[in-house]
Amino acid sequence: MSIRFAAALVALVYSAQAAPDWIWAKAPAPLKTISLSHRFKAPPQIKSASVRFIADGAMLRLRINGKPAGIAEPFGPVIEKNVAEMLKTGFNELTIQGEAISKISAAALQLEIKPQNGKPLVISTSPKWNSDNTKAKVYSTGNLGLEHWWNLTSLVIDETDDYTQWKRASNAKAGTEPSSFQLVPNFEAELVRSAGPDENSWVSLAFDPRGRLTVGREDKGLIRYTFCAKHEKIIHSESVNEDLRECRGLLYAHNSLYVSANNSKGLYRLRDTNGDGSFDEKKLLHASQGGAGHGRNDLALGPDGKIYLINGDSIHLPKVSDRMSPLRRQFKPFRINEGHVIRMGPDGSNKEIFCGGLRNPYGIAFNINGEAFTYDADAEFDMGTPWYRPTQVKHLTSGADFGWRAVTGSWPSYFPDHPDNTPATLDIGKGSPTGVMFGTKSNFPPIYKKALFILDWTYGRILAVHLRPRGSTYMGAAEVFLRGQPLNVTDLDFGPDGAMYFVTGGRKTQSALYRVKYTGPKIQARPQTRQELARDQQAKTFREDRRTAEISHGKTKSTYMGVHPDPRVRHARRIAMEHGNLTTKTPLATDFEYLTAKANLRGEASSFSLIPNWPQLTPSNRLAYLDLIRRGIERGIFPKKRIQSIQENLIPHFPHATPEVNQALAQLLIPLKPTKAVPVTVRLLNESTDQHERILYLYHLRHAKTGWTPESRRIFFQALSTYDTLLGGRGLPQALARIRKDATATLTEEEKQELQEELNQKPTLPPLPDLSGRKFVKQWKPSDFVNDL
Repeated sequence: MSIRFAAALVALVYSAQAAPDWIWAKAPAPLKTISLSHRFKAPPQIKSASVRFIADGAMLRLRINGKPAGIAEPFGPVIEKNVAEMLKTGFNELTIQGEAISKISAAALQLEIKPQNGKPLVISTSPKWNSDNTKAKVYSTGNLGLEHWWNLTSLVIDETDDYTQWKRASNAKAGTEPSSFQLVPNFEAELVRSAGPDENSWVSLAFDPRGRLTVGREDKGLIRYTFCAKHEKIIHSESVNEDLRECRGLLYAHNSLYVSANNSKGLYRLRDTNGDGSFDEKKLLHASQGGAGHGRNDLALGPDGKIYLINGDSIHLPKVSDRMSPLRRQFKPFRINEGHVIRMGPDGSNKEIFCGGLRNPYGIAFNINGEAFTYDADAEFDMGTPWYRPTQVKHLTSGADFGWRAVTGSWPSYFPDHPDNTPATLDIGKGSPTGVMFGTKSNFPPIYKKALFILDWTYGRILAVHLRPRGSTYMGAAEVFLRGQPLNVTDLDFGPDGAMYFVTGGRKTQSALYRVKYTGPKIQARPQTRQELARDQQAKTFREDRRTAEISHGKTKSTYMGVHPDPRVRHARRIAMEHGNLTTKTPLATDFEYLTAKANLRGEASSFSLIPNWPQLTPSNRLAYLDLIRRGIERGIFPKKRIQSIQENLIPHFPHATPEVNQALAQLLIPLKPTKAVPVTVRLLNESTDQHERILYLYHLRHAKTGWTPESRRIFFQALSTYDTLLGGRGLPQALARIRKDATATLTEEEKQELQEELNQKPTLPPLPDLSGRKFVKQWKPSDFVNDL
């Protein structure tokens, strides 16, 4: 076992032992709100202290020693925060103020304190916590540590990972030896076959109903491999197609083989009409326009029996029925090419765009609940900028728009994450997504049988994503299941023996076929906790609610379905309203999905009323409110008098206590009221230590001509100069140069003279760490690590 995996296992066991309970309080009369508290004694000289807390079906407000420490929303993420400065030596008090939103209301919290000396102290929610209601009893609905996703640490790319590891496979003569792989315990990998000189590089695979394996070549054609009776080794290979080019997606369904042939620019159906084992019929079901880089990718069979094809953003959106909002094309930015999913019948009929706003998703897979997922690419060009977003796992639902529009290098930059976009399920980080597959057909232990396996071509990794229901959608965490170098993984499937099979290849590199077996003891699924059972039942109900709304996607008639606690259900209902041109009701002031639909459809200043106490809204609603104002201003729907009211509504709350709100307010107020907003934004810029936040403030300040002082101008250009030494994507230096150019253009000649030193300042690298006084420990040699590599 490697050092990396051993350390991860120790951390997992430790965190499971200290994991929190899901808790709530009950009384003779039902409680709408509760207050749960716990006193503890903190050690002296605290080195660090971090808290993680999460809500299920409740709105939670955490206080530490009476001071606000964060809000966890009923369908929001885990809240993680450094709270060392909020603690004091001696007794401290944690208080959770909870508001029940649904029948599954529960809270879970874990605080870990690391002193300068001694063992860490872990404080977790448990039935021993106190309620402020003397008639109420605190109870547990299950231990959160039993849920595998909670115990996983964040994925880290460290010095042992190699972004260019795939290049080592360019001149290889065979696949990488599996004994060098890092695997989770009780799994074993074996090399089944290395591609021969005439078999090219492999980009896809799929098992047919007879257990034979079909592999897609990167150049052109398909190879079929037949295994022996026990499926231990390949005994026969044959070419079953020689003209379809770069077959990135393979799917056996409806007595056919469906092939997504990227460089043949289409989806084809191959059939054996006479039963002789050869495909004698080839039919083009769907042709697509566009390039091939982020091209025609994988295929999946949906629970409805339809064929789902996923494409990258080199491909043009087809002129077919579109389940996404019909209003998307009215508002900039809009481009005809974006990553999207097409759904069609087995014969290619009834085509429709299922969802879009993707960048370059390669794989698509359905879970046991009939829900589709993908692993979408990042834009490495933008790394280091605030508009960069990492590779992400995404839950693909009807009409979903994930917001991707920009092409690499566009300016001004497009910020893709708006409240009206569909949110991603899980951020993964830097990587290069390829195939995805759920372990449903495997003979793996229960937690891996339910997992979504996603392939990272760049770093040679297979990640296991552990998902749990979150209303009608999901949340979760990921772990490295398998890692190797070089191991440029392209696709995977599960064979009739229940093992995982995956291939490597791409960019003309040496390919190989591997098999991963579970070799440990048989593990039965553990009984679910009360919280998990209640959550699953709620998820089933909410999925039905969401699917009811999705029926109206693409139709010109819909009915108002009311407010729903689940954001993803509300999202589906908004899309239905925009399809049906429905804005007949008077909504609640905080029904932002309905207000968004109304503003999109009517484009009127009267679409919504300003909320005087908007800072008291939940974190997500605050951002939705500000974004609704932003879109109205950008579209020019507000008269001058309304703009004045907006300023009066927002300016008193700038700066705000949260960075996210400050960033949104800076974007709004700098153009509206620079004399007020510029000084505040410069102060926030100067105080912040976060790279993304500081660059964002620089970006929004760049066009401001008023509101400056000589000192604030100096702070701006000094901050800008410090970022010339930062690491990031190729787009970071270009973005900084454009910010500098735009900002310099706002200066008068007199200001340029005053700021000559700052404008001509050359970037300096940060000082190297002072290593003086460090003691010599040992002269390490490669042999010292022979058992750990």
